[in-house]
Amino acid sequence: MQSTVIGYDLLPQYWGKGFATEAVHRIVKHAFLGELPCGPINRIQADTIPENLASESVLLKVGFLDEGIRRQSGYWKQQFHDLKCLGLIKSEYAEG
Repeated sequence: MQSTVIGYDLLPQYWGKGFATEAVHRIVKHAFLGELPCGPINRIQADTIPENLASESVLLKVGFLDEGIRRQSGYWKQQFHDLKCLGLIKSEYAEG
């Protein structure tokens, strides 16, 4: 596997405590080191809804870059939604 998608969801009482940032950072680190059962990874992608600045902040702290909006690529609650795509490539990752 050369690329993968990461996602996360926390109960509201755990928001803002750094849990998501720490978890994403650890998963990314192990993925790029080839330590996960899926084998070595070169690229990790994550999607957020454009209004979810907290989730975007988690990804930016880990090193993900904004790659743009994928128009109407998500569907829930009987309607289409835009998704903001963020990506991180192994060669750009700086363990911090």
